[in-house]
Amino acid sequence: MRIVMAAAMVAMASPVYADQAADLVAGTIKECRGCDLQGANFKKADLAGVDLTGANLTDATFHRADLRGAILTDVTAVNANFNLANLTRAQMAKGNFTRSMFYEAQVSGADLSGANLTETRMQKVRLTSATLVGAVLNGAVLRNALANNADFSATSMTETNFIDAHMGRSRFTGATITNSAFINAEAGSANFADATISLTDFYGADLRRAKVTGATLNGNRFTSAATTNVDFDKATMTGNFMADGRPQK
Repeated sequence: MRIVMAAAMVAMASPVYADQAADLVAGTIKECRGCDLQGANFKKADLAGVDLTGANLTDATFHRADLRGAILTDVTAVNANFNLANLTRAQMAKGNFTRSMFYEAQVSGADLSGANLTETRMQKVRLTSATLVGAVLNGAVLRNALANNADFSATSMTETNFIDAHMGRSRFTGATITNSAFINAEAGSANFADATISLTDFYGADLRRAKVTGATLNGNRFTSAATTNVDFDKATMTGNFMADGRPQK
């Protein structure tokens, strides 16, 4: 009897949500910091402005969800589904989004600083003016991404796919880019200053007016790329294939 009473008192003393995911969907609560929402279904849910700081969102589904201005700082969202979700101006810094999906998601203006985006699938994602400083994008697929004016400074990109992406005026300053693909990407006026770029394919890319001052460029392919007014003379270059298809002299 005493055990039952003690358990009842503990339950009364602690705020318990019968179903936190359901409460979030219903709008009953707007904050669930540190909650365990693993595998929860938020498909098409209105979660604009919710605070999920530090929550466990592993395997959760946010397909077509409205997450505008949501706070997803420091979340664990491994294998989560954000396809077609609206994450405009969301706070996603230091989140772990390993192997998550962002197909055609709207992530413009979002803060992904220091986020782990390893092996994410972000085809056709919109990252216009997003901040990804210090993020890890190893193995990520951003094919056909719209990332104009985005900040990829100090990011890690190994085997990252930017084929046919739009990233005009974006910043890659100090980034480490290895064995990646920028084939046919539109990166006019992009800033690669002080970046370390090796074994990466820029075939057919639009790099006009791009800055590579202080960059280290080793073993890259610029064949058929538009390189008008690119300041290659201000970079350290070895073993690259230039726009005319010939190895550099």
